[in-house]
Amino acid sequence: MANYWKYSLVSMANLAKIYGPIMSLKLGPITTVVISSSSMAKKVLKYQDQDFSTSRFVPDAVQAHNYCKFSIPWLPVCPQWRTLRRSLNTNLISSNKLDVNQHLRSQKVKELIAYWAKCSQEVEALDVGQVAFKTNLNLLSNTLFSKDLADPFSDSKVELKDVIWGIMNELGKPNLVEFYPILEKIDLQGIRSRTPLIL
Repeated sequence: MANYWKYSLVSMANLAKIYGPIMSLKLGPITTVVISSSSMAKKVLKYQDQDFSTSRFVPDAVQAHNYCKFSIPWLPVCPQWRTLRRSLNTNLISSNKLDVNQHLRSQKVKELIAYWAKCSQEVEALDVGQVAFKTNLNLLSNTLFSKDLADPFSDSKVELKDVIWGIMNELGKPNLVEFYPILEKIDLQGIRSRTPLIL
């Protein structure tokens, strides 16, 4: 996989020498804009961000249960999107709210370090991915609900991690429907039919 990315980056760099710092690639019905210059990317994102955000690509797997119609990442810029984003910025991720909850984040990191030390002293195996996920989940849940959703010191498995992993797995798979929309009704790979079962 690393060789693939290295090859694709070299290919993009070679194409940029021929066609310039901004290129448009058409992959099936999906138009992808590649900006190979950091200075050009800054200009585009500063002055043209609305143009890029109005026509977001919504993967076929996200369209299960119409979640894409109520979610900030997938909504186009519209009054509903602005309301959700304003609410998110005001109530959750404003600098004041983050400053108020800073002690919670410090506490969770201290708990994580203490747990690592305990496992080290007892010469006990530690599933770093599981512990890190539980810590992040508790950071988020404390910010939203002022409560831990997972016990970072237990060996119990968090089902939410499996759900999130399943969603990421389905979203990350190349889907033929996204390149050939005529196949949407057939769902050859079963991605659209599996996604509602995960959610």
